[in-house]
Amino acid sequence: MAVIDIARETVVTVDPDATLSDVVDTMRTERVGSVIVVSDDEPIGLVSDRDLALEVLARNGATQETPVAELVADELLTVQADTGIYDLLDLMSTKGVRRLPVVDDDDLVGIVSLSDVVVLLGMELQHVANTIRAVSPPYEQLVTDR
Repeated sequence: MAVIDIARETVVTVDPDATLSDVVDTMRTERVGSVIVVSDDEPIGLVSDRDLALEVLARNGATQETPVAELVADELLTVQADTGIYDLLDLMSTKGVRRLPVVDDDDLVGIVSLSDVVVLLGMELQHVANTIRAVSPPYEQLVTDR
């Protein structure tokens, strides 16, 4: 299975000159935990609610009016849409990230999070349970006489 099969294709984006206050408002309005910073239709950064909570509070001089471009890393880590799920998990583990923009070449096509993988695993486990029920004899309830 490829990353694009579990990625969310609706991605919330902001411009690099958006203020941190704008980012927080966007996250709240869109009910998301991260936004992708996009410049000239290319993803250049990812800012999560965790980044805002940990990094901003730790920075001296960061205010609500600080441009989000000052918060993003120099190089954005992305994953190609056709990457396999196990390779995705390896990348997330190695790099210590929970969310990744999904790209097809350089075009932003989605976002994938560790939660998306957990949902996939839950669905797979449900499928296994249904298969086991279908091929197993019915369980008999033990009845005791009183």
